Parts: sequence; C-alpha cells; structure tokens
Amino acid sequence: MDFTYIILWICLLIVLAFEFVNGMNDTANAVAPVIYSHSLEPKKSVLIAAFLNFLWVLFGGIAVAMSIIHLLPLSTIVSQPTNFGIILVISILVSAIIWDLGAWYLALPVSSSHALIGSILGISITLMFIPVGADTIPHWGKAQEVIVGLLISPLIGFGFAFLLIYIAHIVLRRKSYFKAPKTEEDHPTFAMRSVLIGASALVSFMHGKNDGQKGVGIATLILITLLPANFAINPNMDIKGLNNDIQVIEKTLTQVNVESLSSSEKTQFIQTQSKLTELKTLTEKSDLSTGEKVTLRSNILHIQDNYKSFNTSKKITFIESAYAGGSETMSLNSIEKNINNLSQATDYVPWWIILMVSIAIGSGTMIWWKRIVKTIWEKIGKHKMNYSQAASSALITAGTIGIASSFGLPVSTTHVMSSSVAGTMVEEHGWKGGVDPHMIKHILLAWILTMPITIILAGTIFYVLQLIFLR
Repeated sequence: MDFTYIILWICLLIVLAFEFVNGMNDTANAVAPVIYSHSLEPKKSVLIAAFLNFLWVLFGGIAVAMSIIHLLPLSTIVSQPTNFGIILVISILVSAIIWDLGAWYLALPVSSSHALIGSILGISITLMFIPVGADTIPHWGKAQEVIVGLLISPLIGFGFAFLLIYIAHIVLRRKSYFKAPKTEEDHPTFAMRSVLIGASALVSFMHGKNDGQKGVGIATLILITLLPANFAINPNMDIKGLNNDIQVIEKTLTQVNVESLSSSEKTQFIQTQSKLTELKTLTEKSDLSTGEKVTLRSNILHIQDNYKSFNTSKKITFIESAYAGGSETMSLNSIEKNINNLSQATDYVPWWIILMVSIAIGSGTMIWWKRIVKTIWEKIGKHKMNYSQAASSALITAGTIGIASSFGLPVSTTHVMSSSVAGTMVEEHGWKGGVDPHMIKHILLAWILTMPITIILAGTIFYVLQLIFLR
C-alpha cells in the first residue's frame, strides 16, 4: 500500500477520535434534561441521543464544515508537499483533543468548537512566521464571523432561556410544571414529559448538525491536502459547467471603472481578472493534471476572496457603456450568485466521510457521559432544575444551534446549554440565589481560556513539527 494512504488513514482515525471525544463530552447537553427529570431512563435517553447525533451528521448538510475549512488559507496549503499537510492536520487535532480530554477529566463543560477553531487559528497565525506562508494572511473576515458566533450564542441562550421561563410562569398555571423531582418516583406529567423528550431530541439533532460537521470539515481538508489528484476538485461534477458563470463574471468586471478603486483594490481586481482567464482555460480542458486541479481550486478561492474584498468598496463605479441597456445603476452584487456557483467545484464532501464521522460521534455519545451531566444539572445552579426549566433550556439550546447552523456558523453546544440553564436559574431564584458562583467562575474561565490556549498549543506543535520534519 502507498505510504500516503497509510498516513491518510492515520489522520482520519485521529479525526474520528476527536469526534468520539466530542460526542462523549457533549452528550450531557441532550440527555441531562430527560434523565434528571425522570422522563426517560439513562440508557434509553443516551441511545436515542446517539442515534439522532448519527442521523443528523449524516443528513445535516455541509455549511458548517465549509466554514471550518475556509478558516485556513487553503490556496497556500494545497500547493505544499504531503508532509506539510500531515503535520498541519495532526497539530490541529492533537491540540483540540488534549484540551477536550483535560476538560472532561476536570468535569468542565467546555467547548469542542472553541478548541477546534482555536487550533485552526493557531495554525493560520503560525503560517505567517514560516517561510512557506510568510505572505499568507489568515482569513480574518471568516475568523471574525465565526468567533462572534461563538461569543454571542451563549448570551442568546441565557437571554432567551430567561425570557422563555418568564413567559412560562405567565402562561402555564399548573404548579406541577414548575416542580423539581425529589425522588426516583417523581415524574413529569405526560404533556411535560413529551416536551422534554422532544426538546432533548432536538438538541441531539442540532448537535449532530453543527458539531459533527466540524469533523467532516477537517476530514475533507485531509483528503484535499494528502490526495489533491482525487479530491482537490469535486470529482462528481463536470467543471465545464462553470463556463457560463465565468463568462458572466468576466463581462461584468470589464464594465468596472478600475480607476475608482483604491490601489489595493485595484491590485485585487486585476489579479481576479487574470485568475478568471486562467480558470476559463482550465475548465475547457477535458483532463486535468494534479497541479492543474490544485491551481483551479486555488484560483476559485482567490477569486471569491478578492470579490468579497473589493465588492465592499463604496467608491466603485462603472464605465458609461455599462448603462447602454437603460439601467440607471450597476452593482457587483449582480454577479454574487455566479461567484458563489464556482463553489460547486470546491465545496463538497464524500459521502463516506460523513458516514464515518456520524458513526464516531454517535458512538462517543454512549460513553462516559455522567461527569458532564452532573455538572450541568447539579452544579451550575444552587437548586435542582424543575421541569419547565429543563424544557426551556433544551428548547433554546436547540433553537440557537439550529439558527447558527443555517448560517454555516460553528457554535458551542455546551456553552449554549450551560448559559441557558443559568438563565432559567437566574429567572427563578435571582442572581445570588440562582447560580453557583464557584462553578460559573470555572465555566467562564474555561470559556475564556480555550481559544488562546489552543491557539498557542496548536501553533507551537505545528511550528516544532515543521522544524523537525520540513527543514
């Protein structure tokens, strides 16, 4: 067997290990409400959570996976030797797994998303300080978008969970809905039990859709890096189908008054036109070499990045001939769809990768879930959660993650659930009487430290490994 394939499967196994740990660490977010409310037996609830995690990774789309991939400067990475990609992927995964396992051991509900994204950013930053990527600029726009989502999602969880339990007190009159189970014999009503089971199922669904895609994204990155001949370009599409979009883009760009752009925008604009010409030539070929596939992918990414940059210019104008059709104004927004269509060649995931990741996260869900369950249910608040609190926390968590996933934003299931639980506790018992300040301090500390620690950890691992193996 080719040595490259051995390394490929070793790297993929590391990804599956990460997703296994992810499922193991995040299971509590789904099963805690139904277990501690005595709505379902622990074994049944964990099995259901595992199945739903598996199912939604399988059918949840790839938007979040692509966001993860695009955090890295792929145009630089795909043109490097195989050893470079191996070291990069191992650095990301080892860093994230070390932090996740350490947090699990300390029973802290930290974020696998923070750990993974911090590790990726650590690599992107480190690339600027080594010769191969000295001119590489991390995708700060995408990084900012992702980080903002990670930071505000817990605040959304806290606020909306607080609001939902407040409304529940007004709308729901039955005291049994606000009762906390005290013994094993205490159970919610049929209606509340149905809500709790449904809400927990939704959390499992959304966790698979969001967190599972992170592993899918990294696994796809491994394929692109190690086997560009097979995976740099979507093998299931005819790239000649991009010619129409390329022609529309070229025609529109010829109408832009280049003098209206700043010097940096002008450079990006001219570069875009050049890469479009090269892209058009490549798509007209019937058979591409490995180098040409890498170039085609790189050109598409450059065109899209440059378009996003100079399309934000408020001074851009069009030459007079652009108005010949009678239109009073023109805008580069008119070709946004065509620009996005180019992603058909680059944004794809092999079905077997999705299947493997879904199995890994589903399997991890069934292992060692009790430690984090107890933290979420018993230690965040000073009081036992009642049925309405449990249902509200789960519903808000599922909704927040679902909305984030629809925008392709990776968020932390753990942090959203923890903040939602805290929101219901504060509404029920106030700031001082509702939450345990000691535990909240530890959760906030882990939340704050995860990104910088994993940035430094992954960057250091990558820098040392490339010194040893690439110099």
